[in-house]
Amino acid sequence: MRPKIFLEGASPIPLFDEYDIRTAQIGTVENIFSKDENDRVYTIWLTLDRRSSFYLQKETATRPGGRLQLVSNGQVLGIHPIEATISNGVLPFILSTRMTEQGARILYDQMGQSLIHIQAELANERK
Repeated sequence: MRPKIFLEGASPIPLFDEYDIRTAQIGTVENIFSKDENDRVYTIWLTLDRRSSFYLQKETATRPGGRLQLVSNGQVLGIHPIEATISNGVLPFILSTRMTEQGARILYDQMGQSLIHIQAELANERK
């Protein structure tokens, strides 16, 4: 899995790719559209490296109201609405409301494994 982050409606060139992402975490939020108390929407929280964090701050400062898309293998996996400038380098992406807990965990595991391999690849190149 090679995740990429695009600005919705912009050029087909990603703002960030798998080499800019340092960590991934999984989380949940209550699905406010459901009356089921156990209904959850899953999120993937990505932390970017320092250089990419500065670029994220610059891009989000000028694009309130826009949306970032988390894409892998040509499929949009999640979105992040830009409400304000993001200055901490952390991007929570809301996954589809149709994604089950099992699907979210599989996505998280695949992304985590991919990031480990990418970090090892980068470490080898620096030697």
